[in-house]
Formats: sequence, structure tokens, C-alpha cells
Amino acid sequence: MSAVLRFGAAGMALALLAWLLVIYPLPAWPLGTLLVGYAAVLWRWPQAFLLVMPVVLPGFDLGLWTGWIGLGEADPFVLVTLAVLLLRCPPSLGDCWPYGRDAVILACFVAAWAVAGVIGLLSPLGAEPSDNPYLGVDNALRLSKSLLEALALMPFLISRQRRYGDAVLLFGAGMAAGLLPVTLVVLAERAMFCGLWDFTGDYRATGQFTSMHVGGGHIGAYAALALPFTLALLALRPRALGLLSAAITLLGGGYTLAASMARTAYAAGVFGLLVSGFVSVTAGRRRSGVLALAPVVLCIAGLAAVAAMTGMRERFSTSSADLATREADWHAGLAVRDTDLLTTVFGMGLGTYQRTMLVRSPVNRPSDVAVRVEDGAPVLALRNETRFYLGQKVAPFHGAATVSLQARAIGRPNTLSIVLCDKVLLYSDNCRGQSTPLSVPGRWQDIRLSVPMNGLGAAILDGWLHRPVEFSLSAETGRVELRALRVINADGWPMLANAEFRQGLDRWLFTDDSHVPWRMKDVYLMLFFEAGVLGLAAYVALAGAAILSAAAAARAGVAGASSLMGAVSAFLVSGLFDNVLEAPRIAALFFLVCICAYAARPRHDPPTAAPAAEAVTWF
Repeated sequence: MSAVLRFGAAGMALALLAWLLVIYPLPAWPLGTLLVGYAAVLWRWPQAFLLVMPVVLPGFDLGLWTGWIGLGEADPFVLVTLAVLLLRCPPSLGDCWPYGRDAVILACFVAAWAVAGVIGLLSPLGAEPSDNPYLGVDNALRLSKSLLEALALMPFLISRQRRYGDAVLLFGAGMAAGLLPVTLVVLAERAMFCGLWDFTGDYRATGQFTSMHVGGGHIGAYAALALPFTLALLALRPRALGLLSAAITLLGGGYTLAASMARTAYAAGVFGLLVSGFVSVTAGRRRSGVLALAPVVLCIAGLAAVAAMTGMRERFSTSSADLATREADWHAGLAVRDTDLLTTVFGMGLGTYQRTMLVRSPVNRPSDVAVRVEDGAPVLALRNETRFYLGQKVAPFHGAATVSLQARAIGRPNTLSIVLCDKVLLYSDNCRGQSTPLSVPGRWQDIRLSVPMNGLGAAILDGWLHRPVEFSLSAETGRVELRALRVINADGWPMLANAEFRQGLDRWLFTDDSHVPWRMKDVYLMLFFEAGVLGLAAYVALAGAAILSAAAAARAGVAGASSLMGAVSAFLVSGLFDNVLEAPRIAALFFLVCICAYAARPRHDPPTAAPAAEAVTWF
């Protein structure tokens, strides 16, 4: 790679990083400090990105507080990785793409994804000006980001595997380690709201996956994707370290999977573990394979016990009715797509599903939110099709919060609800507030109320944790506009950031009690809708090629290759009843898993500085 090209690319990455830090809604210095520390580690140990990125992508998300949907805290880490590695150890041109069959299949998938992305960007479908990222053309960019980031990291992963032969195990160790911060957050969430061991209810933990604000089983799909990599830790030396690491991450990942309360995630996790264990036994690594079967059996037994003895029994008993609901969702989505030949081949366009449902469907229509300017002041407009909430996390205190604003109904009378609740993302508890009728459409109405805060944000674990508190706005079905919002605590200090929406929706995050307007709950149908037959076939081929390459690597004795097979298999199962590619961070991890499988496939030229077959070159 020429010096001009790599210095130019590194400069662009740093410029984008600076822009992200400038517009970051929270104080930027903590994130900046972490990035500087990571850059220093990466400069000293370039291979550290294989351990860090699989932890950061699922484990570092402050969207509950930033309100960001299209961007996140993992994106600056990707930019730092690119900038440092381009300057520190640039890959050769031969490392910029896989070889052989994998190269062709990956190129086909990238081409299909790019075509669908362009169609999505150019699609005329949509609503009036909106600040809902799912209802704008930039939704195509949001979905494309996952593949772009994986492709950007690909040359460095391939280069490391070619030169040292340890990229698969390093990446696998990072994937397994990523389960730990996710599990810790899940433990904290459950301790605050339902108890660590109470699985009798239907509380679904969301962890760091803010992308679940409009539903989706993202945390379960992630756990199923990552669990097979816990078995790769058995290759660590000394063996006691490998056993201990595998046991800890398997327990944590199994708990997270159980806390997802998702039947498809259970099936995907079990299937991925079975594939990994079976391949370990049959691929010539019998001692490690037999050792891997014990934790697999224990994890599966634990999940079966959770399903049998808890509230999951009721969910399994309603599977037939739920399938009928999903079928109705699938039919409603497919009914609004164009049926001409070009659309069948190339799709409606990446990120167009929600826009199409809004414009064409009589059911499952998504709600909308926008900020516009009227008489020089921002006005927030809500259009509710379902029970749709716009909220912001606030600091709890003793006393009462004083809320004042102006609101009006548009078109017909409506009701504005203002509440304060204990809430992480999906479930509200201990709510207080009031609903105000807006009886005269088009006329601004002054609203002022006092909301008691005592009892909100209760402390647990001797004050180590406090329940998060959220201030939220919602309305009945229809349109409501509001302005001049103020929320003051008992000491007279403002409680909200960006209360008047002068920075758009920064610090605000919307949630929806209805999940069907935002997706068809099947990744294959969503791919057919948005990327056509070409995109669907390319996705299946991408995953199939990854499984075949990982199988070849496993037969060649590449440690961790069986985990790659299990992870890809689990992700394919996860997509049967959910759109697992709609969450960019999870999609990026899946693409990296596939790329890692391509890199693991044995080449004619051996690693130039290969470590021992089962050892990991850490630093």
C-alpha cells in the first residue's frame, strides 16, 4: 500500500473522529481519553484490535443517554483502529481481500448490498421531513455502516492471520470476552427490576443494546453468536487458564441468553454450541473436542432448565399463536412491496421497509417524530400510530419536578401524557405524572404540573446501583406538537438537556410498545424486501462460504475454527424469526466472523511467523 494512500486514509479517519467528538452529545473528554489510551495500546501491540473490537462493539453503547441511533461509541474505536494500523503496520495489497471462492462470494455480497443501498438512498418513498432515522434516506447509510466497518478492518485481520496464524484465536478470545461486559450490565438490570434469579415473569433484559428501543431480539442474537467462541478459549495455555476462562464466559453468556427470554435465541445458542462441539470432536482435535462437549452439555442443560421451570413455559405454549401473528406481519410487509422484475431482483432498497409501510400499509404503520422551526423557535411534532414515547434519562432527587410547556393537537383533539418512570429501555415501572386533554385542535395550550419524584431511582445493593429514571412524552393516536419545554427540580435547576430541541433529538430516545411497524420478523424476508433475490442469495452464500472455509480450517487444525462454524450457524438460526441485520453493531460482528472464517481457510503459503498450533500470541 502506497504511503500517499495510507496517510490519506488515516487522515480521513482522524478527521471523521474529530467530527464525531465535536458533535458528541455527552462530554467528550472521557471518550477521548479512552480513545487515546486505546491508540497507545494499539501502537505498541497492533494485534490488540482483535481483542478490543469484539468487546467494544457489543459492550460499549451509551445510546440511552446520547439518543444516538445511527452512530455510537464503537464507531470512534473503529476510526482509531484504522488510523493507527494504517500508520503502524499497513497491510499489503494482497491482504485487502480474501482469495479464491471466498473473494468472489464476498464481492457479490458487497455488490448486492451496495446496489440495495443506492436504491434506498434514491427511493422517493418517505414522509414529510422527519427526525426519525428509520423514516429517512439515511437509514440506508445506517444499515450500510456495519459492512463498511467490517470491510475496513478486514485487511488487518487477514494480514495478521497470514503472517502469524493467530488472528482466529485472538478474535475468538475477543468475542468470548465481549460476553462479560454485556453479562454484567444484564445482571445489574435484572437486579434493579426483576431479581437475578426470577425468570417467572416476562422481563426481557436489553443490556447495552439500545437498538432494541423499537423491539427486536438483538441481545439474544448476540449471545447466540458469541457463545460458541467460549469453546475456543480451551486452546489457551496453561490448560487451567483455558478451562477457567471458558467456564466463566460460558456461564455469563448462558445467563445473558437465558435473560433474553427469546425462544429463537435459545434455539440458536444451543445449535451453535452443538455445531462447535461436534466439529471439535470430528475435525481431528479429539482431545480438545471431547473437553469442549462438557461445557456444551452443561450450558444446554441450564437453558433447558430455565425454559422448563420458568415463565418460558407459557411462551412455548403459545408458539402456534405467535407464529400466526408473525405470519400476519410477514404478509403485511410483503403486500406493500413492488412486484416488478427489477424490484424482485434488486429489492425496494436498503432501509426502505419502514418508509414503505408508512406510505402504503393500512396496518403496522410506524410513528414519527420531527423538530421544525416556527416563529424562530423549535417545535417538536409527534405523530403516533401506536403507543410511542420520547424520553430522556434524568437524575433522581427528593421533592417534586415542575414541568411547563405549550402543546396543541393537530387535526383533531388528542391527549398529551407526561410521566416520570423507573425505566431502562422497554419496561416502565413506578410511574407518576398526568395526561392533559388537548381539546381544541390547532390552539396552543399552556400546561404546568408538579410530579413527585420521591421513590424514583431507588438504590439497590447498598447504593451501588440506582434505577434509571426517565422523563417521557407521549400522546394518543394522532398528531401533537409542543414547545417551550421546561423541567425544573426542587432546587430550581433544569433536569433536561436539550429541553427545547435546539440540537434536534440529541439526548432524547424514542421507544415503541408495538414492534411490528419496524421490521418483518425474519431476516430472509427483510433481505428479499430490501435487497431482492440477489441480496438474499448473496447473504446465504456469504454465510455458506464462511461455514465451508471454517470447516476446511478446522480439518487443518486451526484452533478456534469450530467456533466460527458454530457462530455463523447460530446467526442463521437467529434470523428465522427476527431481523438480526437491523442492528449495525451485531451485523458488523457477524461480517467480521465471516471474514475471519475466510482468513482462517488454509492457503498454500504458511504463516511467516506462526506460533504453536494451539497457543495464542497475545502481545
